[in-house]
Parts: sequence; structure tokens; C-alpha cells
Amino acid sequence: MHFREEPVTPVYRHWMCEQVDCNGELLSTGEGITRLSTRWKHRCGKCGHEDWADATYPRVAYLPIDAIGPDDSYT
Repeated sequence: MHFREEPVTPVYRHWMCEQVDCNGELLSTGEGITRLSTRWKHRCGKCGHEDWADATYPRVAYLPIDAIGPDDSYT
């Protein structure tokens, strides 16, 4: 078996609410629905807006080490 390893940088990914003047964070409620794929319900802790996503948030994502810019922004 052959492996190739590359350095990565973990980032904590938050889903921010896009409702006008809110900017709260959408958090998974733990409720999910399954059809062809699972969707997870999220609720904003600030305004209560609800939405569905194909992953739970917040979550840890792994980016290539060179994806992090000098100002800590990433693509």
C-alpha cells in the first residue's frame, strides 16, 4: 500500500446567519431528514432563523497549508 502525506491546516468553520442585521451563528439542532442524502436542521442563536444544510455546523475543515494567507484568510 502506498500513501502520500501532505501538511494541512485545521480551521473551525462556522455558519453565520445572513438575516438582515443579525450576524448570529447557525448551530445544528441535531434534527435530520434523510431522502437521497441527509440534511441537518440549524437554528440561529441570535434571531432564531432556521435553515437546512448537508453537514452539521460548526465543524472542523482541513485546508492545504498553502491555502492560508498572511492575514489568516483562506480560499
